[in-house]
Amino acid sequence: MLRPLSPLDLGSRSSGGGSFLQEFQTIAVLRIGAGLVLFLAYGLEATLKAWHFIWSKTPFPLVQTLEPTFLPWPQFIAPTAAFITCTVAIAWIVGFYTRLFAALFLPLPLISLFVAGTVKATEADCTVAWLFLIISATLLLYGSGNLSVDALFRLGGGSRKKKLF
Repeated sequence: MLRPLSPLDLGSRSSGGGSFLQEFQTIAVLRIGAGLVLFLAYGLEATLKAWHFIWSKTPFPLVQTLEPTFLPWPQFIAPTAAFITCTVAIAWIVGFYTRLFAALFLPLPLISLFVAGTVKATEADCTVAWLFLIISATLLLYGSGNLSVDALFRLGGGSRKKKLF
């Protein structure tokens, strides 16, 4: 008996092409979603505040947060963390060297978990740090997926045909 084919039917995929929805059933959903949340909720605002802190000498709240902690040079670490967050978010959204940027981002949630105990952070702050730690580790292990710049140009150890001889 014949049944109608769904655009998400993976069994109907006989060639390497596939539809857009089939290609979207990868880690790309996690990568793009996490990148958008990281950029819109944390990266953009922190980067703009860091920019004004560097050039206009306006107060940057992250510097005041890091001052009572064990971290040296909070005036350097806070803007650097903001710029790394924004850069990683953009790289995750487009899928450019996803594993490299996940490895670059991995220390930030780890440090924020250690700092959270020092500055009496809320439970929501710790949860966000844990989630971004897990997402970063997942993207480090699995890469960017099929819909990415990495897959388009076969960057970051994509699937390549290996020759025996």
